Amino acid sequence: MRGIGGGLLGRAKKRVGDDLTTDPYLRYILLLATVLAGFWFWHGIPEFATIDERWRLIDALAAVGTVVDDPGFSAIRPAILAQQPAGATLYVNLLAVLPVAIVALVTGQLDAFVEFNPQLRTVGLWQFRTGTPEWIWTGSLFFARLLTVVLAIGCVYLTYRLGRAMRDRTTGRLAAVLLSLTWGFLIMAHEVSEDIPALFFLLLVFYLALRYIETGDKAVYLAGCIAGGIAIAFKLTAGTSVILLGLAYILRARRPGVNPRDALLQPRLLVMAIACGAGAIVVGFPEVLAAGPEVLIERVAGGGSRSVGVAAPVAPSWWWLVRGYLNGLGLPLFVGAIGGIAAAIGRLRERSIEADATILLLVGLGMYLLVYSRWGYVRLHHLLLTFPLLALLLAAALSRLRGHSQRIMWALVAVLFVTSSAYAGVGDLHYATTPRDEAAEWLNTNAPDNATMEVYRSRFRDATFPRDMQINSYRKARMTAGSDPPTRIQWMNNLSTRCPEFIQLTYWDLVHLGTASPIRADSGNQKQVADGYRRGLPPRSPRPKRAEHVRSLLTGQYNYTVAAEFGPQPPMWPQPRTQTSLLDLLKTGVDPWTITYGDDQDFRAEQYTLILNRTGQCGSAGNTSP
Repeated sequence: MRGIGGGLLGRAKKRVGDDLTTDPYLRYILLLATVLAGFWFWHGIPEFATIDERWRLIDALAAVGTVVDDPGFSAIRPAILAQQPAGATLYVNLLAVLPVAIVALVTGQLDAFVEFNPQLRTVGLWQFRTGTPEWIWTGSLFFARLLTVVLAIGCVYLTYRLGRAMRDRTTGRLAAVLLSLTWGFLIMAHEVSEDIPALFFLLLVFYLALRYIETGDKAVYLAGCIAGGIAIAFKLTAGTSVILLGLAYILRARRPGVNPRDALLQPRLLVMAIACGAGAIVVGFPEVLAAGPEVLIERVAGGGSRSVGVAAPVAPSWWWLVRGYLNGLGLPLFVGAIGGIAAAIGRLRERSIEADATILLLVGLGMYLLVYSRWGYVRLHHLLLTFPLLALLLAAALSRLRGHSQRIMWALVAVLFVTSSAYAGVGDLHYATTPRDEAAEWLNTNAPDNATMEVYRSRFRDATFPRDMQINSYRKARMTAGSDPPTRIQWMNNLSTRCPEFIQLTYWDLVHLGTASPIRADSGNQKQVADGYRRGLPPRSPRPKRAEHVRSLLTGQYNYTVAAEFGPQPPMWPQPRTQTSLLDLLKTGVDPWTITYGDDQDFRAEQYTLILNRTGQCGSAGNTSP
């Protein structure tokens, strides 16, 4: 184990230094990755970009708060068990929160963390949002996002190293640049989640597996098992590591000069490999350390069930996969990736390290596609683990083409680099010009101190909430109403008694004005209606009273007028959640700001924000029925 730790880490450090010294282009490739992945990574802070980002960070803050409230080893176990099971993500986010906790300790404000406690999941965030210093939210989210960017750059370097080990330096360079220009990869580098850390360790598994095939170094193989266990602790779909390492063990036996019997009959190595991998998984899941393996078993069972039937549009799995890859890669890179796969299949009969690497990449890619093909809904972040694999297959194909025709090879590279740069660059610019951030800046500049604003979307990722404003929301009204809270429609139509200075309408409010919602048209059961409502769909109702309320606001019946508008005006729910035509599907590979579904980041269309300002006494639309 000493060889796995000190020896390999020393060799890895030397390898990175040698690569930076001997390859004059690597520094520029990593600089490109840093610029694109780090561009405006602080977008939206101190608000959250996604639901997962919110809870992952708050879990770390609540764990610190629990220990501060009850110092001692006995507080660690309840602090861990109170969180949503997120595996090794808790460790990473605790590392990100550490600088903020140190500042709080030095300045005597450590007690502020006590406000972040496990009850946040049940009683909501509203009362804690204004009761805790903003710098804690800002600093924690800033460092967590920064850590994600650093790991994303590490993913680019590992892709480069894989390409070099697979074929040559050109392959490594091309693969690293292609990954840096992959829009789906850049999206995930701009949020806090388990996806980028899982990708980092999965790429490490690929690299160490390939090195074992080439060298037979047992320490390298055991290190790969540890990396695989850590990857699984971040994300269960990284369980492909087990198959990849098993495949590497077998492929080693067919290397020239290797005795197949000696390579395959290594029981001591297999036992140690299982122990290293299992140990990394157990340590990587703090919940398992605190409560035993039952937590992990429940998460494995729950993870599979959550992945099925979460679709918004009713569409086959191939539609979701094609849509995700088109949006994540862009149309030209999508076509190139298909070509890379086709070219790779023809190399499988060879006996070379490149062929072995190709087998690993194709098996990994095939396993993910097989798993995702059984899901009802595939989000973009699910596909992240496959983006570097596609980049490597395409880069290897381009590098081989160089031996036949350099002119054609560099022409294809130029087309891919230019088109992908434009696609990813336009996508990246979104972060500097988000409508929601622009709305927050406008409110901070134009709204009086302690002004009241009413919102109808109370999740932090669905609207903008300047901290210096008083916020009216239905969620807050229910929390303060006692045992007899009003219905949502009753509360909305009682606007004249609240009379806020401003009202904020978002994309998700305006969709209620449409008539093509599949939930409204479908005569499904209550569960379908509830599921659709949870995802932001208008409720199926013969009397769309929320639409009436929004329409009354826009027509001035409550004496409110439009004060400011941010983002492109969306269509009033034509068909955003139904399966579209092939042409509409292809458009997702041309426009990086396409509409997302589920818990992914919202882009320009979904960030549309309309600010209404009261121009007189509050009126009444006469729509008061519940």
